[in-house]
Amino acid sequence: MMRAHVVHEAGGPNALVAQELPEPEPREGWVTIAVKAFGLNRAEAITRAGGSGDAVPFPRVIGIEAVGVVVDGGGTDLEPGTPVATAMGGLGRQHDGSYAEMTQAKRSFVFSITIPSRADGTPLSWAEVGAIPETYLTALGCLRTAGVLDPERPSEIVAANSAVPPRVVMRPGASALGLAVAQIVAGLGGETIGVTRSPAKADLLRERGMTDVIISGGDIADVIRERWPDGATAVVDTIASTASMHDDLAMLTDGGRITIAGSLADSYETGEVDGVGALMERVDIAFYASESIDTEVETPLLQAVLDGVAAGRFATGIDTVIGFDDLIAAHEGMEANRYAGKVVVDLTR
Repeated sequence: MMRAHVVHEAGGPNALVAQELPEPEPREGWVTIAVKAFGLNRAEAITRAGGSGDAVPFPRVIGIEAVGVVVDGGGTDLEPGTPVATAMGGLGRQHDGSYAEMTQAKRSFVFSITIPSRADGTPLSWAEVGAIPETYLTALGCLRTAGVLDPERPSEIVAANSAVPPRVVMRPGASALGLAVAQIVAGLGGETIGVTRSPAKADLLRERGMTDVIISGGDIADVIRERWPDGATAVVDTIASTASMHDDLAMLTDGGRITIAGSLADSYETGEVDGVGALMERVDIAFYASESIDTEVETPLLQAVLDGVAAGRFATGIDTVIGFDDLIAAHEGMEANRYAGKVVVDLTR
């Protein structure tokens, strides 16, 4: 038996019910993983509350990413004891996910990793490793979709145009995704301006890689144009309302691109999503979903990020690390927007 948090019916944070479940049985083509840590994602809170509709049937162990070690390779090339990460691929949605001591994932969504050590010889902790997969792979995918990264070298973190350093707007900026975008862009010699409604988070965002921070819940194109007269070369927008997207277009330079990743329009109380479909038909706006993750392409990227964290080139963006029994409180914190960065659940604590 194993410990797990199960959502039996949609609801608030208390819908997460701690209980014992049978360990997953070995399955051909699926990798059984002893979970060591996993990051929390706002998408999980949306699913828990019923926002995923019929796409996620209950009861369900939610959780869309995890890191740990292989228990059973399911007849694949992955041997027991191999350190791995997994993300998306139906995890926590079409099948039980990471809010458990063990989980299973299709081999095509499992990344074999090496846990690197810092210069002093200490390896990254499981919590640090657990902060990376979904956040950084999504950030890299968004930047690739926005034309910031070289499409001819998809397994490398290389700028698409070395002659023009990227100028990226991240809205909102006070998220693990925003901080990862800022870290990657800084590594490319570019700048990121983050947008937040919370003045209390501004200094922290600057400390974690944002070139500048704009405190606003509305239009910011004029402010961006004052800072960058030629406009932003890319925008990553996770609010995705008609208002935010029209504002994105107003700040965009000629030839620039906008990546839409999810939608927080409801939580930003814009209520303006009716025109989003028409805007998405534009050639300078594209949607990125991490369901498109390809392990052949992304495994070297994930390893490069882990190596970069160990070397001090990237930061994990961790806001707080919690134990497995603290999930309800963490979901309460997500709903209250208390965090500026990643919340990681460490099962080794």
